[in-house]
Amino acid sequence: MVLNFYVVICVLSLACCVLFFWNRRSYYPVLYALVYLLALLSHVCYVLLALSKDVREAIIINKGIYVGGCFFPLVGMMIVLSVCQIKIPRFLNFILILIASGVYCLAFTAGYSPIFYKSVSIEQRYGITVLIKEYGPLHILFYVMIGLFLIATLVVLAYGWFKKPNISKRDLAIAAFMQIFSIFCYFIGRMVMKEIEWMALADLVDEIGFLLIMNHIGLYQVDDLVLSSIQNEGKVGYIALDFNKNYLSSSDVAKRFLPELAKTPADHVITDDTLRENFDKWIEQYAVEKMSIDHTLHKDKFIYLVHVGDLYDGTQKRGFLIEITDDTEHQERVEDIERYNMTLNRELMAKAKKIKELESQKGSSESN
Repeated sequence: MVLNFYVVICVLSLACCVLFFWNRRSYYPVLYALVYLLALLSHVCYVLLALSKDVREAIIINKGIYVGGCFFPLVGMMIVLSVCQIKIPRFLNFILILIASGVYCLAFTAGYSPIFYKSVSIEQRYGITVLIKEYGPLHILFYVMIGLFLIATLVVLAYGWFKKPNISKRDLAIAAFMQIFSIFCYFIGRMVMKEIEWMALADLVDEIGFLLIMNHIGLYQVDDLVLSSIQNEGKVGYIALDFNKNYLSSSDVAKRFLPELAKTPADHVITDDTLRENFDKWIEQYAVEKMSIDHTLHKDKFIYLVHVGDLYDGTQKRGFLIEITDDTEHQERVEDIERYNMTLNRELMAKAKKIKELESQKGSSESN
């Protein structure tokens, strides 16, 4: 019965993982993927622990469970910060990761040192292997870390609810339920039945909750939506060059517009002479004038509009970003209008000339 509990949760976790990667958006941070990978790893380890045959095997598998136990709450807190559109300094990110890593290193001492587990043994209960642990003096740090992450997450949720009117209350409510359910499982669940790791169920609920949140969280990120929409339209391409005008990369749309880019290796100048000369000229003009001017590039039967700007990595300039837009349809309309105006002007000039001739002839006849 208990083994079936772990197996069902593991299967459902795998289903959530598949759904996430099936619906994954290109602009999802790597943190989102970590939620499902860490949770799935933990669920697999729960099953393996239930089937383990000796103490050494059980200890090794238990260390795999601690990967999720140490890092899953941190990743969850980071995602809640993302939902609340709150950015924290890099040094604080580093400190939080350092704390989780430090506690996980302590978990690795199990079986070698009494600082985390004083003693470990196994028993068969309810048809599964149960790890019997006597905690060491530093195991309290694991509880402190979990408590800090849970409290910090709840504080962020409260702040987002009352101070961030543009945040989806639906997403915040789901995230709040996930945190409350985790607290319930960790403390109340163990009082009901210690032989079952109720945090496995809490992790599954977190996966489902994040799936509901992340399925439409991108709709609130207008920058990502605009970029995704532009890419899907296939009318705008981007080319990245470093300060030495060496080619770095380009979007698929840009390569479709300019197939020569696909043959250019990274960190080398663009191989096509005409294209390279045009880009060099436009970049030099931009570097001197500090103002981008739209340029026109004729290629085959197409007309492209080229815009030169700065390439940013965060807040740091790393080179030049060239935006290329298929402007053929617009330019053809402009040319049609110009041809129409020229034709109309010629017709008007011809009519004006004809009128003058008629007036001249009329004046001559009257004088006679």
